[in-house]
Amino acid sequence: MVSDLPDGGTIRVSRAFLRDNRRATREGPLLRGQPTEAVESDHVEIPVPAAATDDLTEVRVLHVDDDPEINELTKTFLERVDDDISVVAETSVVTALEHLRADNLEFDCIVSDYDMPNTNGLEFLEIVREEHPDLPFILFTGKGSEEIASGAISAGVTDYMQKGSGTEQYEMLANRVRNAAERYRTQRRFWDALSWYRRLVEQSLAGVFIVQDTELVYVNEHFTEIFGYSRRELVGSSPGVLIGDFGDAAALLDHLTGDPRVTDTFQYEFTGEHRDGTEIPVEVHGGTITYDGDPGYIGILWDRSE
Repeated sequence: MVSDLPDGGTIRVSRAFLRDNRRATREGPLLRGQPTEAVESDHVEIPVPAAATDDLTEVRVLHVDDDPEINELTKTFLERVDDDISVVAETSVVTALEHLRADNLEFDCIVSDYDMPNTNGLEFLEIVREEHPDLPFILFTGKGSEEIASGAISAGVTDYMQKGSGTEQYEMLANRVRNAAERYRTQRRFWDALSWYRRLVEQSLAGVFIVQDTELVYVNEHFTEIFGYSRRELVGSSPGVLIGDFGDAAALLDHLTGDPRVTDTFQYEFTGEHRDGTEIPVEVHGGTITYDGDPGYIGILWDRSE
């Protein structure tokens, strides 16, 4: 069985569940990647992404401006305009980076001035992009020019906003911060979920494979164990290499070489062939999938002799 899903962390899943619950490995997307290490126990610990929520609550902002008065003013107005925004204000890039690298702090967005001593806003952005490629970074500067804007875009800035007069600018800035933070958190949840599903598939005791254009383009670790081939040997080859009796697998091969856009789910039993020539009674269930942007087939396969 599967334990109750926690908010993040891991779940403890019995290998028997992964073997018997055939839908468990069929309903999530996959990512290419190296197989996780095999776990020699009756259970598998699988990381689970934190629960996704539609509403963004606290938005943690790191604001950097060398002018203490502007720094405090920006912090005050952002937090006043949007109750959910919480700002950590720093007057130097050095101290800002210390906050950014602290283990107990996690930010949803950076707002930075451009014209600062020692390290300007673009140089700060380049440092941030090396360590946090996707973290939203808004350049909020009083020194605007096409050259600065072009450099910011090239360095991967999320948004560019020139300082003005009046409190309306802070309402606009708060709105841009919130929008950037929402996109960032959505993106992180998406990739966390993909990573979790991939780990689930990799640690399954069912063989999982994907076929596109009559070739295997993905196999999980247990699929390689069933047939005795390495992943490198299987990916790029025809699934026909794994079939011992082509008579009882003809319908399956016809299915896998057909157009995935006009077919649905499938279920077959046939005799597979191990690398050493041993015959393997197998059962396969599958359906269509979009993988890396192209249509194909995903199959879940079991060694019926186990």
